[in-house]
Amino acid sequence: MAHECKQMKRDAELKSPQGQAALGYYQTWMRQLKRLPPPAQSFATSKYFRTFMNFTKFVKDVDLPMPDKFIWYMVQKTFSPPMWMSDEVYSMYLEFLDRKIPPLEQVKLSVNTLLSYSDRRNFDVSEFFDHVEAYEVMHMIRVRKLSPWLLLTSTKFKNFFVNRANDEQRMIIESLVRPSYWADKFDENPEVLVQVKQIVAELGI
Repeated sequence: MAHECKQMKRDAELKSPQGQAALGYYQTWMRQLKRLPPPAQSFATSKYFRTFMNFTKFVKDVDLPMPDKFIWYMVQKTFSPPMWMSDEVYSMYLEFLDRKIPPLEQVKLSVNTLLSYSDRRNFDVSEFFDHVEAYEVMHMIRVRKLSPWLLLTSTKFKNFFVNRANDEQRMIIESLVRPSYWADKFDENPEVLVQVKQIVAELGI
């Protein structure tokens, strides 16, 4: 009876939005391991069911950038799912995004962030830095949804930094962006920098 009740509870969880997201992440993990993605019922009886339910909550809580890329990275590092939610592993992933993700892929994610935010609030993307709050920008940078590739080539971001952030916020943003590090990256990738500046100009930011 206890076993049946536990399984009924799992079945109900699996049908929830969180359960369906957990199933998707589990199947993505299986594909990255070069295994056939199991059906939903197999996941419901898996020893990893609770781990992936917790991972789904983690994805939402930290606003995890590119969860599929995160799972790929975990497989490359041979980290088992119970390890994925540790602060140390998450920090490693964010550093990986900075160093390994192609610049234009980082810019694409940033553009999608700007477009999504602007659409939800019903204003043109060119007005993003007129409406967004400094704490929101800090969060977006922290979770790598806004890349220094885009920010440091944007005149409107520079105006935002000077005129709409206070002293403490400017210190935090500068520590997150690390302008001197990115100046070297820009020097190493002049062709990419030209493309990014064109994208920024087209967005009107």
